[in-house]
Order: sequence, then C-alpha cells, then structure tokens
Amino acid sequence: MGFFGRAKSLIKGLATPPEAAVQYYNVVCPLGHRVRGQRTEGYQALRCPACGEGVFVLPASPLPDPGPRVASAASRRASEAFVAPRRVEEGPVELEEAVEATVDVVDRATAPDAEISWEDEVDAPAVAEAAAPKSEPRRPRPARPDRGPSAPPATPGEGRGGRPRRPVVEVEGRPRKRAGRNPLWVFGLVALVVAGTVGLRVWRNVRQGYPQVAELGRVEGIPALEAGDFDRAHQLLAPAKQAVDALGGQVEDADRIRQAADEAALYVNLAGQGLEDMLDEAARASTPREWAGRFNDRYKGRGVLFDTKIQATPADPAGRYKVEYVVLPTEDAGSFRAGGARPERSAEVDLRGFELFDLAGPKAGDHVVFGARLAALEYDSEARGWVVRLEPKSGLFVQFHKALDALGWPESDQSVVPEAGAEP
Repeated sequence: MGFFGRAKSLIKGLATPPEAAVQYYNVVCPLGHRVRGQRTEGYQALRCPACGEGVFVLPASPLPDPGPRVASAASRRASEAFVAPRRVEEGPVELEEAVEATVDVVDRATAPDAEISWEDEVDAPAVAEAAAPKSEPRRPRPARPDRGPSAPPATPGEGRGGRPRRPVVEVEGRPRKRAGRNPLWVFGLVALVVAGTVGLRVWRNVRQGYPQVAELGRVEGIPALEAGDFDRAHQLLAPAKQAVDALGGQVEDADRIRQAADEAALYVNLAGQGLEDMLDEAARASTPREWAGRFNDRYKGRGVLFDTKIQATPADPAGRYKVEYVVLPTEDAGSFRAGGARPERSAEVDLRGFELFDLAGPKAGDHVVFGARLAALEYDSEARGWVVRLEPKSGLFVQFHKALDALGWPESDQSVVPEAGAEP
C-alpha cells in the first residue's frame, strides 16, 4: 500500500461513522408466521416470537440453502394446530407497511441477545378454544447452549382479522457514559476563591488602618488647610473623610474632618478667573454657542466663593432666595458699589433649587460665606440679563476662615447661618 493508500485509510478511520439508517422488514418464518417491524443496517436476523425459529430479515439469506428441514413428531403435531400454514417463498421484501417494532443496536459486538416481547390482542373466547391443540400439550423446546435462554413459548393463535400477533422486539442499548467535569470550571472556581480570599484580607488590613488615617487628617490635614496648603490638606483629608465614613463617624472630631475635607476639595478646584472676568469674556464672544463651548471646557464644574448677605427668601414677594452680590464688569464695579446706577451688562446668581439654602433656611439680612461649583453663565432672555447658575448639590458654608486669609480675602465676620451643606 502506497503513501496515498495509507493516508486514505487513516482519514477513513478518523471520520465519524454515519448514523445507521432505519429500514423496514416484513418476512415470514419457516412455520408461516409473519414478522414485521424496523431494523438498523447491522441487525440482520431475529427469532420468531411465536415458534422460536430464527429468521433473516434480509431479502435473502447470505448463507447457502440448508435444504428442507426435517421436523420432529412433536413439531408436526404443534404445526397442525395452526390454521392452514402457508408455504411462502422468500423473495424481495416489501418495506411499505407501518412500523410495528423498532430494533436499535448500539454496539453489535457487545450487544446482548435480543429480548423479544409482544403485545397480545384481546381474542374472542371461541377463537382461543378453537386454536388450542387437540392433541397432547406442546413440550417446551430445549434451549440451545450457544444462544442462551430463549423467549417463553407463546400460545399459538391469531389476532383479529386472521392476522398473526405482532411482536415488539426490544434490544437494550449500552448506557451512555456520564460526561466528566470540564477542568476550566474547576480552575475558574479556584481562581474565584483565591481572589475572594485576597480581597477579604486586603479589606481587613485597610479597615484596621482607618483610625490612623482619620487621626492623621485631624492632626495634620486641618492645620494644613488653615495655613493655605490646600494640596497637602486635600491629600490628607480626602482619605480621612473616607475612613470616618467607613467607621460610622465613631472617631474624634468626625464632623470637623468631613467639613475640612469638603472645603479642601473646593479650594483645589477653584476657577482660574473670577466671575467678573468670565462676564467680560462672554461679552467678547462672537456667538452664544461659542461662549457656551468655551465655558464648558474651562469653567464648568470649577469652584467659586461668595461673601455676601441674603437679600430675599421664598417668603418674600420674589418667591426665591436672592443675594446682594451682583456680577459686574470690571470697569463698572467701583462706580456701582459707590452708589451709582447698575450697568446694563451684569449677572445675578440664580439660587433656584440650591439645596444648601433650602436645607439651612437662612433669613433675609444674614451674612453668608459659601462656595459651590459652576453649572452655567449664560444670557437669560426671560430675565433679560446674564445669570450665574450653580450645581444644586455642591454648596457648602465656609467654616475654616483662616483658609480665606491665605487666599487674600479681606477679613469678614463669621457666618450666622447654621452649619449645613453638601459635598462640592
């Protein structure tokens, strides 16, 4: 065999064998009983359930004809009890009738001998008595040693319409092997357990260090904030606030640490220019769309500080909070504060929905120093002027006034508004 022949044999061996096609059979045993049903291609013979004779389900036996069978006296007497047995010549089998039995052989080499069972139809009593043999009872046929135990003999007779009883041939197949566990699932489960264990240990170690982190923020972070070292104060107070929250506030000066952390976060994120310079820049923009894009890129979300008084509250005719502070152009600010007329180009602070004042409830005339993050500086067509909008949940009252001195703000009175606020 050449190289191509060996390759062809190897490919045939690796190929998946096709599933055996189911074929119909309809044959007659040597004693005239008709057996019909289904078979696979590898199942070629079976035993007649009525008389126990072997019969091929192929169109013709592949073995040479053994000649006429010499029946014993007992077999002749038993065969005479049947009604007019017919001599049927084996020929081509017609496979057109309905299925009465199914033969399924999983492994021909190791499959057990076929266990044949059949379903008896209800026969009339008269037919059963007529079909009973008049001679001596039939002797049981001895089992052949090479075939194992045979099926129990059935009472000879015919079903309704003169047709023989229809057998059902059942062959127990080899049970399927249980699929093993995929090793990938095992590796994934082990990795998950390891990751969970490591994460738990890291969390415990971090939690054990929370009291030290909170104490460091109180001892070093707050002094750094009052000294104007906002970057260092933010680095110490931000984790200190997280530690205080993780410990449920059960540390010394927990509220002061939280307030100092919020103010430090506001100071490190202050806008690079004041609102007056922003108003001048907005006036110089060619279109409102151009200014909106510039504001979003440079100033939106940045912090601003206000030192002013409450001018109106929701109980007043205005129906909302207003402050005395007004954003004015740089060149007109001095004359307006000296008692001059208000310039045409100015901006008010819109405090509608500002949660800091809604929660604290300051009164008209109260002096407040607070900070917040910018949301917009735009022209309001309804108010016919410019407005400054703040993020609703970003407000906080300034309590560490020494930090304002570091920024160069003039010294002002303490705020009389109760301590309340939200994170910047």
